Amino acid sequence: MTELQWTIVAGATIVLLGVLLANFRDWSRVKKKVARSSPAIEEPLLAPPVERIIEGVLPSEVCEAIAILEWQLPASVARLQQELRGWRHVGSKPLSFGWVNRPGEAAQAQPQSREIFALQVGLLLATRSGPLHAMEYSEWQEQLGRIAGVLGARLTVPAMSDVLTKARQLDQRCAEVDAQLTLAVTSAEILSAARIASAASAAGLESRGEARFAKGPLHQQRFSVFPGESGSSLILLLDVPRTLAPTEAFREMMATAELLASVLDAEVTDEAGHRLSEQNFEGIAAQVADKEQRLLSIGITPGTPMAQRLFL
Repeated sequence: MTELQWTIVAGATIVLLGVLLANFRDWSRVKKKVARSSPAIEEPLLAPPVERIIEGVLPSEVCEAIAILEWQLPASVARLQQELRGWRHVGSKPLSFGWVNRPGEAAQAQPQSREIFALQVGLLLATRSGPLHAMEYSEWQEQLGRIAGVLGARLTVPAMSDVLTKARQLDQRCAEVDAQLTLAVTSAEILSAARIASAASAAGLESRGEARFAKGPLHQQRFSVFPGESGSSLILLLDVPRTLAPTEAFREMMATAELLASVLDAEVTDEAGHRLSEQNFEGIAAQVADKEQRLLSIGITPGTPMAQRLFL
């Protein structure tokens, strides 16, 4: 190789290492658990397990990098599904698929025929664990290249630098509007499992097992309820981005907290045991409404599949 060629290779290597190191810092970022001593809205907490990814979600330019596999002649859906079997995540980031049955048609969340002309493969740019990083992108691109080679497809993939920049920007925007909110129902005595179950039934809560309950069905959950660490309280948790109409859900959560307090001869407090007033409730409701509007302003509707994937 000439001296000029060696110089070009060295420069490219330095740039690549810089990208990898910058994104490794993003990848290894750990979210800190926020002290829950105030009834105000908080950063995401280590909450009880939530439902997993909803299948059948179309790729979205708002929150995903989208690659396209295209064929001049229609490709077998059965053969493609065989190649995609088990491929639903890249690292911590879920995938989505858009099936194009005929040229010029809009993509569908599920194939509508035995053959297709194109497949969109979306890779989520961020979750609560952080933005997409270079190793995840490279794994995604490598797998797409393998599938394209096996099935004779033309592959179009967005550039790594553009994708990673967009991922960091989206992660920052999501962090600014993310919030989980807790209330507590605090008793002067230890709450037995039987008393908790009875009170939960009276409040119309659904059991989630292991003394955990929730309002609403699994994939449309309004808020969750679970025992506090002290044994003398119940915690009510509202995950704002993952809940449809979170302002309305907070009102439901307040009413449920008051009903539980009545049944258990307890008080509605924050997690530190400080009793909450009507003024406190109105202040928190205003914060929830603000978060909801800010989510909508960046193109994310709370409680939708997109929001549930981003804030996982």
